[in-house]
Amino acid sequence: MKQYKLNVKTRDGIGRGPARRLRAAGAIPGVIYGKNESKPVTIDAVEFRMMMRAKGTSAALVEITIDETNTILSVIKDFQRNAVSQKIVHVDILEVDPNAQMTATIPVRIKGDCVGVLTENGILEAAHEIVVRCLPKDLPECIEVDVSNLHAGHTIHIDALPAIAGVTFPSNQNSVVASCIAPEVQEEASDAAEGKKKK
Repeated sequence: MKQYKLNVKTRDGIGRGPARRLRAAGAIPGVIYGKNESKPVTIDAVEFRMMMRAKGTSAALVEITIDETNTILSVIKDFQRNAVSQKIVHVDILEVDPNAQMTATIPVRIKGDCVGVLTENGILEAAHEIVVRCLPKDLPECIEVDVSNLHAGHTIHIDALPAIAGVTFPSNQNSVVASCIAPEVQEEASDAAEGKKKK
């Protein structure tokens, strides 16, 4: 998988005031969550946006350099945006041990044209993410789900996914990853919803 780099600086001031001043100066407050402690950091907003644009929606490892001296391996756990401006206002970073198994949420990418949609008037529904467990070096960028042969009324479960070297799926193996809803089921659901409205 691809690996990205990001430089951060240790920050002393915490709370709304210091965070507001950081954002005004073109930086983003963040926190690195390590095994035994958390570390408040400052991230250059332009550098972070460029990295996230390059990474896209794929899962990825990020090599974090702290204060130009200490380097750790990590994943971007989460980030928050301002509801109005959509600017990133805070970043959560999770440090990972390159030699230890990790659990991560990986995006699902649908592959192929669903036969149940094309020829049987079905509607395709699919999970957006799947939880995996693996060593950091084995972390997949995404989980591809081929729906080419998925007929209306049929489903694809986790246990039907192709094996990925070094990767396991800790979720229930019967969990549905993709399904093609048959026309009659759609009609029944629509009729049931209409009946509730009348009541």
